[in-house]
Amino acid sequence: MRKWLLAFSVTGLLIVGAICALWPENSPMDVPVLGEKKAQTIEEKLNQQSDAMKFDLMFAGETLAYDSAGKTFFLPLSMETEVWEKGGFEASDGVQVWFAEDFTKESKLALMSENRAIPFYAVAGDQCEKFYLKLTGLPVLSFTGTNQVTENGELLYELVLYDTKHGGDWVTECLTTSALRGNTSMNYEKKSLRLRLKEQAEDGTYKKTDKNLLGIRDDDDWILNSLYADNSRIRDKLAMDLWQETGAFENPYGRNFGVKGEYVEVFINDGYTGLYLLTHPVDRKQLGMDSVSAQMASGKEVVERIYKKTYTAAWKESDFVGDLPDPNMPDYRGGFYLKGDTILQNEQEWEPLREMAACIEAEDAQFSSQIGTVADISNILDNWLFYQAIAGFDNENKNVYYVARQKDTGSYGYFVPWDMNLSFGAVYKENAYYCAESMKELEKLVMFQPGARVVELDVSGARALVQSKWKNWREGAFSAENICARMDVLAGKLTGSGAMMREMERWPGGNADPDISFMKQFTTQRLEFLDSYVEALE
Repeated sequence: MRKWLLAFSVTGLLIVGAICALWPENSPMDVPVLGEKKAQTIEEKLNQQSDAMKFDLMFAGETLAYDSAGKTFFLPLSMETEVWEKGGFEASDGVQVWFAEDFTKESKLALMSENRAIPFYAVAGDQCEKFYLKLTGLPVLSFTGTNQVTENGELLYELVLYDTKHGGDWVTECLTTSALRGNTSMNYEKKSLRLRLKEQAEDGTYKKTDKNLLGIRDDDDWILNSLYADNSRIRDKLAMDLWQETGAFENPYGRNFGVKGEYVEVFINDGYTGLYLLTHPVDRKQLGMDSVSAQMASGKEVVERIYKKTYTAAWKESDFVGDLPDPNMPDYRGGFYLKGDTILQNEQEWEPLREMAACIEAEDAQFSSQIGTVADISNILDNWLFYQAIAGFDNENKNVYYVARQKDTGSYGYFVPWDMNLSFGAVYKENAYYCAESMKELEKLVMFQPGARVVELDVSGARALVQSKWKNWREGAFSAENICARMDVLAGKLTGSGAMMREMERWPGGNADPDISFMKQFTTQRLEFLDSYVEALE
């Protein structure tokens, strides 16, 4: 008898333990589902509504982003597992919500990738209306205009960022200003944006506030890249990630001389705006530099500066001396914009670029002896080799930062690539997107001027160094298998989340195409071409 009781007790404990262990992790989210009779009653009331209902739909206590045109709420969930997240649905303003069926009995990933609109009913008294819920595997960023303005007259938006990872604080909220950004991209119907995060101070003014968005960095200054020109929507992100693994940390400062970014789906004033890449500028904070004003206040003899090359222009020493080419643009010379909080409008602040230009214009012997004193040769070669590897023809004489750091008693330069959507077989073309895919440049070199000349003259054993770098890159980041796998992962993220389908619906003239077969073919053949070219650098 005792043995029987003991066995029964142990079995019972095991069952209870199993239930306690499995129930919290594997129970689906709480979905209020209609019964058959209630469904019939609600369907009869659908045509009796008057004004459109207004309410917030919440999941796990957080208000979800809303697209008023499609009467659709969006819930970001993880694509890494089929297990449904915990949480329940509720609505504001006394509204009750009921789903037509328990959608958690279906595949979460299938609902995402198919861009399925899950119907539900909102009921308040005698009023009833049908709405929809969509699941996405990407973070969602929503910002809505307020009646608040900064001291400079800038409209403030309420920004809400929803992460797909629901552990901890998966929703970030703050205020932000928004401004259009870009050069060529300003002509696109889908615009890129610059965000500057704000919070209200005790005196009623608005000051900047730093937020760590999606683990990218802790800052107030952010960019939403519209990705409009690139039909694949993955080229810029792919190139940024590859630079992180090759040249971004090849500097003596232990800083990231590159850019990171994450995909988000954006809503503006309750309107779905599409797929974007959330990223950050290349600035002094990223590079570990003091502000220009702080350097000057401390009496620093050599002021470290950042220059951003936006326009195509050959290196000419004359561009960086004498009067400004345009008095209305005190921060511009020779294709470069001077960054920083202090613009003096004198020749001294352009001296690092003048030195580099003078060196590039010099005779071969002088160039060979001086280039290593004004800029980091290894960094120059990293940039040159990287542009060859990604076929970044739009970076050969623009879309690059020049960072002037102090070395000994002078300036010492580093290049940082940015804006790499024209890559992996995409080239400039006069059309609506200023871009097209082409195999014509497959075996053409990107003429990044400083790097091309360093290699040509074999400065400080540059050719052997290029061969060594390329061997390491080909065994890692730039193996054909790795790059094609990365393409599959990025493209799979966009299609699997449903975001690519929504992007194509929102911007039917936006050239978006989930087929990446051309990119794979071009990249594989490009790498083979570079293998032969680098091997011949004797």
